[in-house]
Amino acid sequence: MLMVVTPTSRLLLFYLYATCCFLLSYHVVEGVAAAASPFSFSFDFSNSSTYRRDDLRFEGDAAPSTQGGLVDLTCNSRDKPRFDCKGRMSYNHPVPFYHTATGEVASFSTRFNFAIGSPGKYAGDGMAFFLSTYPSMLPVNSGGGNLGLHNGDGMSAKGTNHFVAVEFDTYKNDFDNSTDHIGIDVDTAWASVNTTSVNGSINGSMTAIITFNSTTRMLVASLHFDDEPSRASYQVSTQLTNPISDLLPSEVAVGFSAATGANVELHQVMSWSFSSTLARKEKGILVIVEAVGSTSLLIIVSVLVWFIAACFRWRRTRDSFGQGIFGLRRFEYAELVGATGRFSRDNTLGAGNFGTVYKGSYTDNYGNQEVAVKEIKKTTGVVVDFMAELKTISATRHMNLVELKGWCCSRDRWNLVDFMCWCRQQRVKLFLVYELVPNGTLEDHLHNMEETLPWEKRYQIVKGIGSAIRYLHHECNKTILHRDIKPGNILLDYDFNAKLADFGLSKIVASKKITVVYTTAIGTVGYMDPKCMKDGKVQFNRKSDVYSFGILLLEIASRNTREQVMELYRSSAEPRMVEVADEKLDGVFDKTQMERVIVLGLTCSQPDEKQRPYMKDAMKFLEDGIELPAITEINGQQCAPGTISSNQDALVPPELRG
Repeated sequence: MLMVVTPTSRLLLFYLYATCCFLLSYHVVEGVAAAASPFSFSFDFSNSSTYRRDDLRFEGDAAPSTQGGLVDLTCNSRDKPRFDCKGRMSYNHPVPFYHTATGEVASFSTRFNFAIGSPGKYAGDGMAFFLSTYPSMLPVNSGGGNLGLHNGDGMSAKGTNHFVAVEFDTYKNDFDNSTDHIGIDVDTAWASVNTTSVNGSINGSMTAIITFNSTTRMLVASLHFDDEPSRASYQVSTQLTNPISDLLPSEVAVGFSAATGANVELHQVMSWSFSSTLARKEKGILVIVEAVGSTSLLIIVSVLVWFIAACFRWRRTRDSFGQGIFGLRRFEYAELVGATGRFSRDNTLGAGNFGTVYKGSYTDNYGNQEVAVKEIKKTTGVVVDFMAELKTISATRHMNLVELKGWCCSRDRWNLVDFMCWCRQQRVKLFLVYELVPNGTLEDHLHNMEETLPWEKRYQIVKGIGSAIRYLHHECNKTILHRDIKPGNILLDYDFNAKLADFGLSKIVASKKITVVYTTAIGTVGYMDPKCMKDGKVQFNRKSDVYSFGILLLEIASRNTREQVMELYRSSAEPRMVEVADEKLDGVFDKTQMERVIVLGLTCSQPDEKQRPYMKDAMKFLEDGIELPAITEINGQQCAPGTISSNQDALVPPELRG
């Protein structure tokens, strides 16, 4: 039998050999392991290979920028106002500040490139570098002049939420001595320990260097303006109190916070390095090896190393799912078990081809959170489908898309034999955790409820879903194809705002001009592009999503088939629009809106994809009445002029006007 030795197996064999030689040489090895080298890290946010996703903690409105290569600490999205924003980014592991046992205090230095920009006349409010209690915790009412550091009561941080910060303040509050200044804050931003006023504005691209000397206890911060090399640099400093333990715990969180209030300002971090003279503590170990025969020792060591290899294999399998994905939380399986009542049937929200969805709730620092937990079914290619959905949704932010909060990867079953056989393919359970959208699906409200969904809400839903698809097709960095647009995948909140869900079939396309080739038909019959409803190779592009959107519009407006809608529409004058519309509406609808929805539905669902509009043009027609390309062929028959009455001319393409 031929044994293939992979790099992983070679590494494990080396570990086994080295461990055996070490243990056979010494019967008793006793000691405490401690990291010898000073603690440090360095991040370049334009190069994702310089850090792991788990190295960073994002809170509030902070997130990796959609522009790439930097981090936004406050809002940078057209879908969310930039006023009253607050956010934090911190190193997601404890940083040693002093050793309790020895009293040794760390000296540290940090350097970061950042930018502050204000599009308006007035700036506000600023950002800060901080050391705080670990883990970092963004206070609820910390916007505006509080800079995301503490609650807005003007008092010092209490309890365990202590901090030391260097602020870069761009707005003069009542408690400030000047407008633009840098200052050192201890537990409050309302009464800085020391400040230095800046001549001019703190904006543009800048570099800050902050150092702390544990011997002198001096904290020194300097600011340099990269966009204006000739501009003077500024410095602020203070001596921290003695003992240092009165300020902060032995292990701290380090990072950045920022906030805006009544004015708009953007705060971004491009790179960040941090180094400390104090090594990170490691737990002590005591290894005792009894004097046994070499054969018995070899067996024991082999089993031990094999078990370690199994643990390593499982952790690498689990951690591989979240690589390169920002802003999402990795949930532990036990958390989801507790949140869903052990995946109780009473909490089941629905089930489909790609998984079962459960209602759940858990409590975090922000209170009780209600979520929908989607358990991915065990199917061929499940890992590929899971990663597709995870990467697709994590790259999107839109008010009409369901928000993905996190994910979970757990062992499918705990079996010692399977676990020890790490060379086998790992069996896993996969979960996605979404925001809970509580008002059911559009399918329920159209077909399964006695109460009629009024036209006003239907039209609101149409615009919301159209806006979401336009965002996916034209406004993301990469085009995203949903591939399963239907009423069952449209969730509604209590205000009937629509949210497009279930990205299990989605694909990201590197270029908007490239179509994606698949080997099997994918989607839901009735909403699929006709050219994709066949076995063998099919091509799926943005116009295929547009077809599904067109069928969806006709279903929202009418209870007739597409062919019936076309026939009724062509033969109906304005007073007879009720014949085209859903009879449940009883004629109560805005005729202009109904006209646009029907025309757009017929145009988008053209059999010939070349005659379908792109979503950006479709939304211009829906929202503003801007003309669409003409419907020139329906089911193989040419549409003659004069089939639509003249009182509808303002809404339809020129070729269909009477």
